[in-house]
Amino acid sequence: MLFEKPRHHAQDERIVQSDSAVTDDTGAYEFGNLADGDYLVAVSAQPWYAMPRANDNSGKGGSEANAQLDVAYPITYFDSTTDETSATPILLSKGSRVEADVALHAVPALRIVVDTTRRADGRLARPELQQLVFGTQVAAESVGFIDTLKRGSAEFNGVAPGHYELTAGDPPHIVELDATQSEHVDPDSGSATAAVTGVLHMPRGGAPPDEAHLILQPQEGAQSHASLSTTAHNGGFHFDSVAPGTWTVILVGDGKILPVLALGTGGAAHAGNALTVRDRPMDVVVMLGEGIARIDGIAQKGGKGLGGAMIVLVPKQAGNLETLARRDQSDSDGSFSLRDVVPGQYTIVAIEDGWELDWTQPGALARYLPSGTAVTVNDTSADVLHLSGPVVVQPR
Repeated sequence: MLFEKPRHHAQDERIVQSDSAVTDDTGAYEFGNLADGDYLVAVSAQPWYAMPRANDNSGKGGSEANAQLDVAYPITYFDSTTDETSATPILLSKGSRVEADVALHAVPALRIVVDTTRRADGRLARPELQQLVFGTQVAAESVGFIDTLKRGSAEFNGVAPGHYELTAGDPPHIVELDATQSEHVDPDSGSATAAVTGVLHMPRGGAPPDEAHLILQPQEGAQSHASLSTTAHNGGFHFDSVAPGTWTVILVGDGKILPVLALGTGGAAHAGNALTVRDRPMDVVVMLGEGIARIDGIAQKGGKGLGGAMIVLVPKQAGNLETLARRDQSDSDGSFSLRDVVPGQYTIVAIEDGWELDWTQPGALARYLPSGTAVTVNDTSADVLHLSGPVVVQPR
């Protein structure tokens, strides 16, 4: 698994998985056509000869021979460490080629036994064991063995030592495990989670997409958890268990990210896409934006139109920068058009030779805003807004 590490180290940026590959019969792998950046490599594997021991009432497992084959590979990082914090970054520049060999070492596998419960409808609340790498869920395993009649417990076997997130119980609880030995886990010892149910609200009373992909990305208090996702059908969605903390709400529909302008909870609404979850069920109204307007204007330098300038429509809601911002390049006479603009408050900036600027980074556009042009787009605005004055082009 290949992960990309932010170079600017902004607080709200996360290490993200950018690619994955399967080794060939010699153990070789390759990632190609990579952009400049800092990367991390993690390896997930299982020994071909591994033989998890069957459960028995004695707790001693099967034969000694089988015990010797009851092994697993921990998640291993370049340069051959099982400690995520000690993973060695790989710095890539244009035209470079790096060889990153990783040595795996099999270790005795662990067993995780979990107390089980049944839901009100009689169904078993099946526990799940998840492993996270740099905050990304890379594996999720339903129980390998259940004996609810005799012991009221579930067992995960063949588990490698490492950090896991166990979700179990009803209502669900999340237990953070730094597994170094086999253990019996009481799910009530973990943090209580909450069910989150909601609806999508489209502007102008429009119908929501028949299907949309809703993602909760962890922020404060939930940083050790993986992102959650579900499908919203006809505007309705449900998450069974969400850990307490602050989550960013992201919606993808019709192949594009739909801007989340506000969230309504408990009869009140607040601007932005940050959702705070506590240890009780909650209903959420997700208020979406829709591009309804076009903004036309002229970019000038020294009183004359300038071509080739980068024009950026910067929203006042910084958290929605990538979904609400619009960009264009000024024509030879300085004219530009910003299309599909969502209602809201913005500042338009024009930057000379600005195409190398990483404008998505927090604060990258801050110094240009004071000399920008403020504009407000309302639901009642005309389809095309013509700026009354030029936008001053600023040097990068």
